[in-house]
Amino acid sequence: MLITSCTSQCLLKLKDYTDKKNISTVQILPQSTPTVTKDNNTDEFKDTSNEVIQNRSIFQCLLSCKPCQKVIENHKNKINAGKSKLENSETNVYWKFKAKEFYAKTQETDKVQEKLDSLSKCTINMQKDIDILRKSLRHVSDRVVTSGKLLIDSQILLEKIHSTIKQENKSLPAYQKFIHILSRESPYIYTNEARFPVTERYIPWKISFDLYDPTVISLPKQHDCFQDYERLFVEPHLTIEPSVTTMTDITNPLIDYKWNQVVESQLPDGKKIRIDRTTWIATSEDKISSVYRLDNQLSIPLNPMGRTGVRGRGALIRWGPNKSIMAVITRWKKHHDQFAVIDGQRILETLVFKDKYTNDWKLPEAKILGIESPYGAICRSFHELAFKDNDSEHSFSFEENDMIKYFESFARASLSTFEPTGIESDMIYRGYIDDLRNTDNAWVEAEIWNFHYDSNTPFPNLRQDGVAIWKDVTNNSRGFLIQTSILREIARIHQAFFE
Repeated sequence: MLITSCTSQCLLKLKDYTDKKNISTVQILPQSTPTVTKDNNTDEFKDTSNEVIQNRSIFQCLLSCKPCQKVIENHKNKINAGKSKLENSETNVYWKFKAKEFYAKTQETDKVQEKLDSLSKCTINMQKDIDILRKSLRHVSDRVVTSGKLLIDSQILLEKIHSTIKQENKSLPAYQKFIHILSRESPYIYTNEARFPVTERYIPWKISFDLYDPTVISLPKQHDCFQDYERLFVEPHLTIEPSVTTMTDITNPLIDYKWNQVVESQLPDGKKIRIDRTTWIATSEDKISSVYRLDNQLSIPLNPMGRTGVRGRGALIRWGPNKSIMAVITRWKKHHDQFAVIDGQRILETLVFKDKYTNDWKLPEAKILGIESPYGAICRSFHELAFKDNDSEHSFSFEENDMIKYFESFARASLSTFEPTGIESDMIYRGYIDDLRNTDNAWVEAEIWNFHYDSNTPFPNLRQDGVAIWKDVTNNSRGFLIQTSILREIARIHQAFFE
C-alpha cells in the first residue's frame, strides 16, 4: 500500500511537472527561433528545437499508460468530488439559513395567529355577553313598560273613582270636566285594539305629550256596528300618518268637508241631506256653542274634550261631532202597588233596550243623519225599538212640540183611579257625551230628554221578547252606553235614590 501510494504521488507530481513544462514551452515557442546544429559526421545542419519537444514527450508517453491514466483519473475525481462537496456545503449552508429564516417567520406568524385567535375568541365571548345583556335589558325594559302601563291603568282607575266622588250631589254643569272616562276605556269597542294610555293630566291638547302615539281606527261601513240604513252615511277613512297631533285654528279645511258649518247636499237617490258639523259643546254659562279646532297637519277635527288614546273615525259615522237625540223614559218603581223606597227616597226605573251587537243595555237614541228632523228621528227610533213597528208618519217634519206630544200619547188613566197619568218632559242636557266610541277626531254629542211617567204601567203594548226591559236608575247600573252622570242628574232632578 505504501509503495502504491508513493508511486501515485510521484506520478501526480510528474504530471504536474509535465503540465507546467508544456505550458511554458507553448509560451516560449512563438518567440524563439529555430536552433540549427551541424552534424560532424554528415556535415549537415539539424534543427535541435524539435528534439527538446521529443524528449519531453517521453514523460507524456509514460503518463499515457493505463495505470498512470487511472491514477490521474482517480486524482481528478477526488478533486472534483472535493469541489462538489464544497459547493454542496455552501448550498446547504444557504438553504439552512433560509430554512431557519422561514421557520422563524412561521413561528412569528403562528404567534400572531394565536394572538388573533385569542382576540377573536375574546370578541366572540364579549359579543355573547353583550347579547345576553341585551336580552336582559329587553326583559327589564318590557317589565318597566308593563309596570308603567299598570301604573297608568291604576292611575286612570283612581281618577275614575275620584271623578265619581266629585260628582256626588252636584248638578250636571258643575262637573262636566269629569265626563271624559268612557272615552278612554280600553280596548276600543268592537275591536281588540288597545287605547294609548292617557291620564287625566294629559287629556287637554294644550299639554304637551311627546310620547303620545295612539292607534288609528276607522271601521268600514260594512262593519256590524253600523245598521243597514246607516251605511250610506258612513264617511270614508282619511289617511292619518303617525305623528304628534297638535292644535290650530280652523284653517285650510279638507276638500268637501265644511268643518264647523251646516251644509246641504244631495244623495245619489236624489234625497236632500243636511249635514250639521257644528258642535253643541258650550264653553261658558251663556250656552254659546264653541268652535272645535283642527289638527294643524291633517286639517281634521280634534276632540274638544282632549285626548282619548285612539285616532281616526272609530265606530262613528262622521268625522267630528256625531249628534243624536236621546230619550230617557223613567217611572217610579213599585212593589205590590207600593213605591219602592230606600233611605226615604223612591227608586226610578228607566226603559232600556238590548244592543244586538254588544248585548249592552242602551237608552233610546236616534242619530241625526240629516234626512229627517231630529225629533222625528227619535220618535221613529223609539217606536221601532219598543213595538217593532217602523212608524215614520210625520217624522220628516216633527218639531220639538210634536215629539213631546208623541210621548204624552202613551200616558193613560190609572187602572185604580181612572185619572190621567201625569208626564213630565224636560231637556236635561245638550253637549258632549262620554261614549265608548269617541276618538281624537270623532265624538258623540247628544240632546237628552227625560220623559217621566207617574204611572208604572205606561206602554201596555211594549214588546215582551226580552229586548226591552225596565232597569233601576242607580249608581250600580252597568252596561249603559251613556255616562253615569246623566243618570245621576235625572235622579237628582226627581229627588230619587241613586247610590
